[in-house]
Amino acid sequence: MELKHVLSADQFTRKDLDHIMSRSADMEDILNKGGSKLCNGSILGALFYEPSTRTRLSFETAMLRLGGNVVSETDVTFSSQTKGEVLEDTIRMVGGYADVIAIRTKTKGQAGIAAEYSPVPILNGGDGAGEHPTQSLLDLYTIIKHHKIGSEPLQVSFVGDLKYGRTVHSLSKVLRHYEGIELSFVAPEVIQMPEEYRKSGDKISYELTDEILQTADVIYDTRMQQERFEDQKMFRKVRDAFIFTPENVGLMKPAATLMHPLPRVNEIKQSVDTLSQAKYFEQAQNGVPVRMALIAEVLGK
Repeated sequence: MELKHVLSADQFTRKDLDHIMSRSADMEDILNKGGSKLCNGSILGALFYEPSTRTRLSFETAMLRLGGNVVSETDVTFSSQTKGEVLEDTIRMVGGYADVIAIRTKTKGQAGIAAEYSPVPILNGGDGAGEHPTQSLLDLYTIIKHHKIGSEPLQVSFVGDLKYGRTVHSLSKVLRHYEGIELSFVAPEVIQMPEEYRKSGDKISYELTDEILQTADVIYDTRMQQERFEDQKMFRKVRDAFIFTPENVGLMKPAATLMHPLPRVNEIKQSVDTLSQAKYFEQAQNGVPVRMALIAEVLGK
């Protein structure tokens, strides 16, 4: 496949996804053997203008495991944007220093703007409440490792803040490329999945019922995005809408998968971590081989 930028889950075909998943598995093998020098001499520019732990560090780790190097900027207050520099100029300059740029911004659509002005590939690490396409790929990789996706029926339930949670926006798009997957969206009405990401046949629920817990093959939970709520009273009203405990996770199928893009706040109790369904830490670790694959692809390695 030819991959210039990674901006949205919309850009991937089923063939693209199969290729990326296969290459991610290869990268996991390489990672387990200590890495490679495939990107020796290449530099990743990491521009993270919104807080990040897993995404930024996994991008940087991915480039280092491929033998490359990293330059980074992790706080907009220490950047020239505080002097009035526009994003377009920042991207032009960093594109002269680095061979590929991973960027996270506070505003939906800014990764696309960056791609218009960048002389090097752009990897969208999250644009406000928009999308998080590289996260959707590692989420898909995690699901594939535990389920026979596309060859048997699969019930996937998205739970939590579906309005502002960009990871569910991207993953829902990716999953629609596979036959036999039934999507359901579980959230209070004020933070339900936006219409643009829903399709006819999707199930909408406002409560996390025992039936959902018992029938779902994958539950993808998200935290309440407090920083994106315009009305903090509404945030306080819904922040404890769904809390996963050993008791309700125990209702899930033994082979079901409980996922979360992290960080969690209080929506999954730490006592759940040892249960067989809990895969969110493995999910986070899968970000390294998947992002290794994406970096190699956009650099033509």
